[in-house]
Amino acid sequence: MKKTIYDYEDYKLYIKESILNAPSKGRGIKLKMAEHLSCQTAFVSQVLNGDPNFSLEQGVKLNHFFEHTLDEGRYFLLMLQFLRAGSHELKEFFKAEMKEILEKRSDLKNRLDIKNSLDTTDQQIYYSNWLYACLHMMVAVPEFQTPQAMIRHLNVPREKILEAVAFLEAKGLIQKKGAHYEIGVTKIHLPKDSPQIQRHHTNWRMQAIRAIDFNHSEDLHYSSVISMAKADVPRIKEILIKSIEECRVVIRESKEEKIQSICIDFFGV
Repeated sequence: MKKTIYDYEDYKLYIKESILNAPSKGRGIKLKMAEHLSCQTAFVSQVLNGDPNFSLEQGVKLNHFFEHTLDEGRYFLLMLQFLRAGSHELKEFFKAEMKEILEKRSDLKNRLDIKNSLDTTDQQIYYSNWLYACLHMMVAVPEFQTPQAMIRHLNVPREKILEAVAFLEAKGLIQKKGAHYEIGVTKIHLPKDSPQIQRHHTNWRMQAIRAIDFNHSEDLHYSSVISMAKADVPRIKEILIKSIEECRVVIRESKEEKIQSICIDFFGV
């Protein structure tokens, strides 16, 4: 099984092995790290192979560089502070903090809290913002399986992406495989009478309004106010339901390449 950041107590060893395990054995990564940190490549090599340490400010930048989640970032900074500590007491303090994180992760229930489906509290979080459902589906598309790719595509602040990714991973909705994420084992389903249905519809209607502002040529937006016979209302509804069913058949067999949203409204005024 491939190592994760939590298999290390030495951040230097973690970085060096991450570089070696990268494609082409990490050729060029030290140069990119140096550019990201605004320092010389020689300094990066001195830190990884000698006594100097990165600063905490550089540690935060390295969290961005390695696309750590919030929890991974906290652990990385603890490893950094552990090596930087100037006294035995301070080293023991940071080591205890690291140990506490590892103990919590070793408890499968605390680490994943995986259920067959989300409980009521978790559903409230999931449906509180469109971003959770969006990221949940994005990891099915190879192009969007890393936080950095998500950030670039959605143009959403990094902190919000990482917070949502951490929640989805903790609840088993997505799972990390090496450097990328995939759909997890937890399923999500809302019954028709769920109070979260209204929030779900609202989230994606707001995104539909945002899409109208962008007016992309490949998008379709249709709005019309009509007068019609009462007897024809259920007929139109049935046509729309059949269209949805036909769409679901196509979607079920469709390769994951893009993220699309379907919003259909047919209601009385």
